[in-house]
Amino acid sequence: MHWIDAVAHELVKRGGKQVIASGISISGHVHIGHSNDVFIADAVRRAVEELGLEAECVWCADDYDPMRRIPWPLTEGELVEKYRQYLGMPYANIPSPDPDYRDFVDYFSRPFIESLKYFGIKVKVHSGAAAYREGRMTELIRKSLEQADTIRSILNQYRDKPLPESWLPVDAICENCGRVSTTRAISWYGDYVSYRCEGTDYVAGCGHEGEADYTSGGAKLTWRVEWPARWRLLGVTCEPFGKDHAVRGGSYDTGKLIAERVFNYEAPYPIPYEWVSMKGKKLSSSKGVVFTLKQWLEIAEPEVLRYFIFRSKPMKAKEFDPGLPLLDLIEEYDLVESAYYEKKAESGRREEQQRRIYELSQVERVSETPIRRVSYRFAAVLAQVTNDEKKIIEVLTSRRMLVNPSELEIKLALRRLELARNWVMEYAPEHLRFKLLEQVPSEIVERLTPKQRQALRQLAEDLSKREFTPVELHNHVYAVAEMTGQKPNELFQAIYQVLLGRDSGPRVGNFISALDRDFVISRFREASL
Repeated sequence: MHWIDAVAHELVKRGGKQVIASGISISGHVHIGHSNDVFIADAVRRAVEELGLEAECVWCADDYDPMRRIPWPLTEGELVEKYRQYLGMPYANIPSPDPDYRDFVDYFSRPFIESLKYFGIKVKVHSGAAAYREGRMTELIRKSLEQADTIRSILNQYRDKPLPESWLPVDAICENCGRVSTTRAISWYGDYVSYRCEGTDYVAGCGHEGEADYTSGGAKLTWRVEWPARWRLLGVTCEPFGKDHAVRGGSYDTGKLIAERVFNYEAPYPIPYEWVSMKGKKLSSSKGVVFTLKQWLEIAEPEVLRYFIFRSKPMKAKEFDPGLPLLDLIEEYDLVESAYYEKKAESGRREEQQRRIYELSQVERVSETPIRRVSYRFAAVLAQVTNDEKKIIEVLTSRRMLVNPSELEIKLALRRLELARNWVMEYAPEHLRFKLLEQVPSEIVERLTPKQRQALRQLAEDLSKREFTPVELHNHVYAVAEMTGQKPNELFQAIYQVLLGRDSGPRVGNFISALDRDFVISRFREASL
């Protein structure tokens, strides 16, 4: 049983409607690392619904949190100074750097939210700022203030330095400077919190003393109290979250106790997960180590990202690299897809697990018609040869990469060519990018050895007699090298030299197969004279 299904079965035991929540603080561009939250939550929703229960997926924008550091790309040029004045203010109260967006939160979150539909994510968006401003958090704030002693004792169980007896679980928004991280709540009565704006480690306070009306957004709960309060507000029964919240004494441990003792609510079923790193660095919105859903859709199918998330358990570290490793990931997905349709009769544990991973990877339902994909590596070569759709299909069918293709397969192939073309432009290493020589310089021809000439002549002859698939051609080049008494690399270099004017290039079988056959035959014959 896949771990998503195991979670769903646990939720079914609880009974009733299931609300699976996810969310993040809008501290910068929302990247694919944040996708763990909402992708897992929505997959659990799907699995619960498959078991016959009502379920809902909610994505929570913690947009009333303070800006603790200026995020990339606002760290460049004049924007740094402009946004320094907003440090400590709620994200929802900060203006957008782009007039096409309502505010800071809209600027950073809208591209993510709009991209979710392309990944099959059905989610209800919850704004923390709106909940506070509209008064939906009022009773929960009041309950927290009334039971501040209980909350303080819970938090103190895990603190080296106990909170002072005067501590209150709210942060007021200073009416003078607009900051929320700089204030300290002193007392409260009725609907108001008295505070002093004292400052924090990253921004100074203004010294103002005042009162904030917490019924209309003048104050917010501190994070460790806000999280369980939100569970109660939304009726959350399950939530994925980063591993930092899952450590002993972390936000989930204290949140569970606060939910039970203060809000009389059962804490949601937890799904902690490991971080996603990119090229060895942890993805970070504020530091600019990001790769967004929009960027993903430009170079790979959405199903591949879903596969990336669901192919392993949530606490297993995930490493992403948009360069060559992405091609390995796509190739792995293609193999799982092929196996899904080709080996349905097999019922081993591993096969069942792979089939379920494939099903969870789909944006919608699994296609009843078997899908055959064009190799992404081949697409990355062919995309550099031609943009002509008719020519592309002709090459794919003549090289038997598509056999009697359906409309769906042609559509998927053309889409993959488009994605691969984008990938070559943005992320491919130099040796995979190429431009064909219009003619072979005489100095290149003169440097060819007799064995290299013989091999090129033989390849031209063989190509004139039959079509090869890319794999067949790749193997045939090895055979011709052996037949002519030279190492494969020597023949590879001759091929790349007469076609590109350099010693290396894309995988030779893919490369030659993507080119016009008559052109290749003519070029090899010309160089072998």
